[in-house]
Amino acid sequence: MNFTIIIPHKNTPVLLERLIKSIPIRDDLEIIVVDDGSDFKVVDFDKFPCRDRENLQLILNRESHGAGFARNCALPLAKGKWVLFADSDDFFNQGFDDFLDKYMDSDVDIVYFNANSVDSETFEPSNRVNHLHEFIQEYHNNKGHGELVMRYLFTEPWCKMVKREVIERYQIKFEETSIRNDVRYSYLVGHYAGRIIVDDRQLYCVTTRKNSVSKGMGRQASLDELKVFAGWKKFLTEHQIPLPLPKFDLCLYNFTRHLWKNNRLFCTEYHILRGVGLSHTFIWGQIIKYVMKSVEYKM
Repeated sequence: MNFTIIIPHKNTPVLLERLIKSIPIRDDLEIIVVDDGSDFKVVDFDKFPCRDRENLQLILNRESHGAGFARNCALPLAKGKWVLFADSDDFFNQGFDDFLDKYMDSDVDIVYFNANSVDSETFEPSNRVNHLHEFIQEYHNNKGHGELVMRYLFTEPWCKMVKREVIERYQIKFEETSIRNDVRYSYLVGHYAGRIIVDDRQLYCVTTRKNSVSKGMGRQASLDELKVFAGWKKFLTEHQIPLPLPKFDLCLYNFTRHLWKNNRLFCTEYHILRGVGLSHTFIWGQIIKYVMKSVEYKM
């Protein structure tokens, strides 16, 4: 088996069928679908999408634990030399089969590729992959810096084909958080990969829709995001990767404001920052920095 495509799924059977039908039928390609506790009122499990397709394995989780947990369930079962991930509401574009043929025997550890984005229903263009376009452009304009960007800042699990050997050798898994569960997986495979290459073709389509999991941000999601970004920052600092994390700076700014606006939340967030290994010195240094910035702004 050369390729394994892992798909977490919940309550989008029609879109899942669209995705699976966009994947070329090949003897050397397997699909692992992990259903993350879909509602029986939404999904007919007796007629699950494409269940009779050859080389498709279906894992049914009775309870929902999120996409990170679902992907981790599938990883030990993967047999392909290469591992790819897709979201159940997205799909692959024409040319993907040729892409697989081209890189099947490549000696690199990751092949990144490009994407486009559309509304899931109207197919009107959207902007969900603008950041990926910018990353790939940077890769071509400044190879050294661009390679760091692809390895450490492109954190979605799609549009990257990774050697399974790298994932298994370094026991890389997804975080099982309510949001950003794919960040750690992405920067770890980027870090431990040997040679990487980038294919400019838009071979994957990322869709937007109203009820997407990525929309909305509750209290738990905000805390999980802080945890993920703090761990990311710590990793980059420890490995001397000279890349900024602007979103983490914003998280720290909000964290500092909670010192006088919501003391209980501040304490919770402080424990999260300490839990990922950030020192008291680092945390209080950031607090002082943002307090001073707030004072300067008010003056």
